[in-house]
Amino acid sequence: MPPPELSPAAAILPLHLPAWAIRSLPERSGADHAVPAGPAHIGAALAVLDAAVASAAPHAGAWVNRLAFMAAAVAVARSGRPEDEAALRDLVAVSPAQPAGPAAPVLGAYLWLAAGPPGPRWGELPNLIAGLGARTDGLPDVLTQALATAADLSCPLAAAATALQAVLAVRPDRRALAAWAADVVLARWLGWPSGLPLVTLGLPQGHVGLAELAAAQDGAGLAGAVLRGSARALDRFALLGHRAAVLQAVRPRLRARAAGQVVDRLLARDALSVAGVRDLIAERAARRLFDRLVALGVVRELTGRTTARLYGL
Repeated sequence: MPPPELSPAAAILPLHLPAWAIRSLPERSGADHAVPAGPAHIGAALAVLDAAVASAAPHAGAWVNRLAFMAAAVAVARSGRPEDEAALRDLVAVSPAQPAGPAAPVLGAYLWLAAGPPGPRWGELPNLIAGLGARTDGLPDVLTQALATAADLSCPLAAAATALQAVLAVRPDRRALAAWAADVVLARWLGWPSGLPLVTLGLPQGHVGLAELAAAQDGAGLAGAVLRGSARALDRFALLGHRAAVLQAVRPRLRARAAGQVVDRLLARDALSVAGVRDLIAERAARRLFDRLVALGVVRELTGRTTARLYGL
């Protein structure tokens, strides 16, 4: 059955990078000679993202949660591990409170970033840093202080680059920690309600090292990464916004008990299992509801499995 038509009230706010900023991303613009990303490009990208964050869109929770899984997959891959986004999602599905496995600390760190602004939770950083492999006596506290100093710089790119340098100077082998630290500092600098992993999402493919990106003066080497990460984040905002509007349009037609609460939870999270709504609805009824939402084309089954399924926008 095709998804329902959207009413004008369900229109999606058009938030995207201006064309002149996209020209700095040759993989998107098709340009042979892209203009290097500079302060104007980053300012435009962050302004558009600020509007997306300020819109308090119904799907904001699912959006920041999905970005966390995407970024964790990038960081894990750059560390040489095989877990992809689907495998990381399974870690949370199996053990929501305490995901286990070698990639779990990386995923946990990015989910922590998505859960709120880092500033008020700065005291939690030493434990997260230790979990990401910097366990030497005193090092988590030293890095936490270094990141706080970086976040006080007047330029967001310089702040993120300084965070990268601080980690790589003492643990050059901890690339996931370095990328995450840059995102934490950038998130603190921006002050948004949830941290967006723009640096990690925008890391270039291939053999470009983090040290090379961090070395440029005033963080200029990170400009392309932040611009690329912003573009990916905005793409996902628009895509999930459309899917959320379609899901919201069928809400009045859902008769299952607590169906509205299940929809709210779908809008707030990356993925849900039947067990994940057990507190709202009986398992058999939950399966029927998810099956109907999938049949209506308003929710996706994310695993391709016949058992232990996960559902999301």
